[in-house]
Amino acid sequence: MSIFPNSHGFQVAGSSFTTIDQRTSTLNIHNPHNTTNNSIQGVHANYVENINLAPSNRAGLRELLAHSIPGATHDSSDRYPPPLCYPGTRQDFINLLTKWGRNASSDHPERLAWMKGPAGVGKSAIAQSTAQALGNKLGATFFFSRPNRRDNPHRFFTSIAYQLAVKLQAFRDFLDQKIQHDPTIVTKSLPLQFNELLIAPVRALKQQGKGLPDMAIFVDGLDECRGEAAQQEIVMLVAQSLRDGDTPFRWIFFSRLEPTLVSTFNRPEIKPFTAQFELTVTRELDPQIHHFLASRLKEIREKYDLDESWPTGEDLRTLVEISAGLFACAHAIALYIEDPEGEATPKKQLNVVLGLALRIKIESGSKHPLSPLDLFYTLILERIHQKKFADLQLILLTTRLSPLHDMFTQTIAYANLLGHSREDFFVICRSLHAVMKVDADRMTFYHASFMDFLEDPTRSGERCIWSAGPRLLRHIMRSLNSTRLGPNLEPVPPLSWRVPSASVDHFVQYRNLSSIFLELFLLMVLRKIQDDETYGLVKEFDFRRLGLRGGIPTVSGKGYNTNELLIQLKTVEFRNFIQPLRLKNAFRLFSKLFDKNSSRYFAVGGGKKKVILTIYTNHSSKAVSAWFDVYSESTMKELRKELSS
Repeated sequence: MSIFPNSHGFQVAGSSFTTIDQRTSTLNIHNPHNTTNNSIQGVHANYVENINLAPSNRAGLRELLAHSIPGATHDSSDRYPPPLCYPGTRQDFINLLTKWGRNASSDHPERLAWMKGPAGVGKSAIAQSTAQALGNKLGATFFFSRPNRRDNPHRFFTSIAYQLAVKLQAFRDFLDQKIQHDPTIVTKSLPLQFNELLIAPVRALKQQGKGLPDMAIFVDGLDECRGEAAQQEIVMLVAQSLRDGDTPFRWIFFSRLEPTLVSTFNRPEIKPFTAQFELTVTRELDPQIHHFLASRLKEIREKYDLDESWPTGEDLRTLVEISAGLFACAHAIALYIEDPEGEATPKKQLNVVLGLALRIKIESGSKHPLSPLDLFYTLILERIHQKKFADLQLILLTTRLSPLHDMFTQTIAYANLLGHSREDFFVICRSLHAVMKVDADRMTFYHASFMDFLEDPTRSGERCIWSAGPRLLRHIMRSLNSTRLGPNLEPVPPLSWRVPSASVDHFVQYRNLSSIFLELFLLMVLRKIQDDETYGLVKEFDFRRLGLRGGIPTVSGKGYNTNELLIQLKTVEFRNFIQPLRLKNAFRLFSKLFDKNSSRYFAVGGGKKKVILTIYTNHSSKAVSAWFDVYSESTMKELRKELSS
């Protein structure tokens, strides 16, 4: 059983933190040279839009970009190199979707399409390859990614609208003025965003006699969008607009066969108007996988000047068997062989992979559709030294829990949180080069199946990242305990990887520490951390340290059961440092009378160290939120004085 079996679906965020990584007004914080210009620089340093957006011009478009995810586009550097179909593979699907995207397919005149299939069959590569092939018929793209944190549904329609605005001048002019008039549009609900950012401009331009071209919009990984309700709502909004003729666009979604999406696309008001294409795990792909592996290993042979006889025909046939119809497995194998670590060589790496063939035969009773890929992931992890893997577990769990979505300094922040120098961090991560790319700014997972594997103890066993939860919580408490206040009374946690913008790194480090602490604390209460050492440290912890910078972050989502959490908070085990609390604050009591939702309050901590824990349930959306509030302003002032002396 998982340490944190219900931990998926969390969101950890603080409002002040969001403004740092998303708004252009604070972009210079992340610019070590403190340079500025009059063009939008996006949320990422190397994303530059060539439209003049000086402060006095295009303010609406600036606001739209600030609430989008540039890293989710097909041509973003965040995804470089993107997954692509190798030349000579998947050409049937690429041709089919290219014709559909150009409205040149008599067999599929539908304006809504769904390409479905299990993980690892190459959906993202087909989406990327087709999007690139469409040229000027491509309107916009969005590649959801749960492990890379491109999964916020409230930044989806804003991202699509921004890309369309970049390409279509009339659309751009209208949208810019509309958002300038009401900047809150970009923060509205999904239905309002869709109506105001996509339907309203099309309708207004049509009335002015300005038609828009027929363009395709590609959306990959819809199943990785945060929240099943949001996934369903996105599809239904798009389908309704196409039935009503409100937009001239052609939409295609790529996703796994998740039950929510299957039922949504099969609804009677959607299915008749949708072209459905299915990718399956089939050994009919063996010739294409053989072509891919033969070509890639030839490149590796030439790169390392190996014998012409390498690899043998039998080697290639074995690799095809190991891949078992999964392009994701073949791709990971090629990366593993190409970039050996330490004293290893491509020949040695190949021999290690070939050894999987026997294990696959022995363990062929596994019913999981990704068992060959799981075995390959297991092989990679088995060959990592125990101490290094323990460090890797903490790094991977931190990426899972961290609120850093689109920060410039993502990699630096993770290293600082865990106390690694720049050199040590890259050495540790080097062992996962076949499944993960790490550069100076960020960490990118090549395929969602790797983190799926690591989060599921039935697949990854003792290597499941949740088993590192107690260690991570203890480390975070030690870091918070060593945090002091600087001259400006800002928290200054220790840094192991310093850069010129040190003040920003201190801020990011502190928010990261406090956010992850809150999530792990709630999971500990749910008895997912059954560890005496960790429990003892939490019991003595000074919770006021979480509020040194004002508001203490919120954890929200459906990843835990509210009733179970409330029951555990009242058990004998926690009674000595968690007590139910009846608020005497008149405003809160008055508000509670008119609030249809429910809140429960608890005092957490002992003596002067306590804070207020609020558990809030929105009964209409089923969403659950939790946050800490300052218990006593006077005791908080005492702590600030102590830490600044």
